Amino acid sequence: MTSAADAIPVEVLRHATSFASEVLSQPDLRSRLLSVFRSRLSPSTSTAYLKPLHLASETLENAITTNNPSIRSSSLRLAEKLLLSHKQNAFSSFLLSLIYSLCNHPENAAACLLDLFCLDPLLARSEVAPEVFEGLFLVHLVPVLEWFNERRSKLLSSTGSSSSPLDDANYDDVSCDVSVVLPYTKVLSKMSGDQASKLKELEDDYENVINENCKVFANYFKDILQQRDGSRSISPPEVVLEKTSGYERTEKMDEGTSSESREIGMKNGRYNVSMRCLLTPSTAMIQLISFILTRK
Repeated sequence: MTSAADAIPVEVLRHATSFASEVLSQPDLRSRLLSVFRSRLSPSTSTAYLKPLHLASETLENAITTNNPSIRSSSLRLAEKLLLSHKQNAFSSFLLSLIYSLCNHPENAAACLLDLFCLDPLLARSEVAPEVFEGLFLVHLVPVLEWFNERRSKLLSSTGSSSSPLDDANYDDVSCDVSVVLPYTKVLSKMSGDQASKLKELEDDYENVINENCKVFANYFKDILQQRDGSRSISPPEVVLEKTSGYERTEKMDEGTSSESREIGMKNGRYNVSMRCLLTPSTAMIQLISFILTRK
């Protein structure tokens, strides 16, 4: 029987391999992602920094499209050398993950993809690899959703409206676009300027907490990959919960929490929640999280 510890690297490799296969097989997707990375490069960035990235991406594209095995092999070696000779960044990690995938080095490819989640978690989970975030990371973040729901409930209770618009609605399919089906202006209209400001601050906190936990769990997954021989035991990390008051709280995920998390808001092994909602926090999304957590 496969243990939980053994299952994690298998899942990491499965999601990373699926991601690379999709990008490598779809020129339009690959072009879009390259444009995303290039658009995030500052115009003031030095040529010495930019040139290897652009040259490596062009060389990689040549390796992907050529039918000549010798050209493909030499192109991959050149692209790898260019990227490894300069400081690591999100763009280079993405390119290396594709290079190692083409070289049939799945563990190195997965590690580089996880580096992307460490270096730029918002970009990784929102624009580059949202399916990887959903499949690998989200199940570990239920304590964050609970923390978010708790703070949101306290904030809304101060408006005199402890109920949610969802309480009076029947939304069997919560994977729909909540920005359309969940009007939240009624609640906002009851808020003072200070309360609305606090709600926005809560949304910003949520974004930061998700980003921080992406880094924490990406490093955990990398450690697991590097210790597949079982030479040392690696415990799951604590979930980071940052408070706006300036202190930080963490919550250890025990077996009960882990098991329970797989039941909350999940359907066929996946959260039945639109990724748009989770990746871009909004007041409507806060209501949706509240609805999910109250269905336990």
